[in-house]
Amino acid sequence: MSKGIFTEKIHEPSEDEIFEALLSVKPLWDDLREFIEDNYKISGELKFYGKNFGWALRYRKSGRVLVSMYPGSGEFIVQIILNGKEVEKAMELDLEPDTMKVIVDTEPIHEGKWIYINVTSETDLSDVEDLISVRSPLKL
Repeated sequence: MSKGIFTEKIHEPSEDEIFEALLSVKPLWDDLREFIEDNYKISGELKFYGKNFGWALRYRKSGRVLVSMYPGSGEFIVQIILNGKEVEKAMELDLEPDTMKVIVDTEPIHEGKWIYINVTSETDLSDVEDLISVRSPLKL
């Protein structure tokens, strides 16, 4: 099963197609985009990650991927790559048990851990925002 629902390389989904797919989680999608764009002053770009992942809205900061958002049907998945020190910081956060389980259960690879969070609620969104802040601390 792919991470997103738009898995055809030859068809880059339009913003309207993405919004139609998201259904009830569109406000969460919009809130996360606003959080990223307001706090990090960056714009997202659609990128195709292969048939097993599909199209994602990718945000890059300082030459590295901050986060990728894979639109699904009534949901979306957020990918955050955390290095070893960032994983340690994430483990100290007050995250929901399901989010913490994903972090603990994800096998480390060379870059660290590729964390995939399924966002369907405000609680999931809050956890993702906290993890993004670990990846790239907010300037106060």
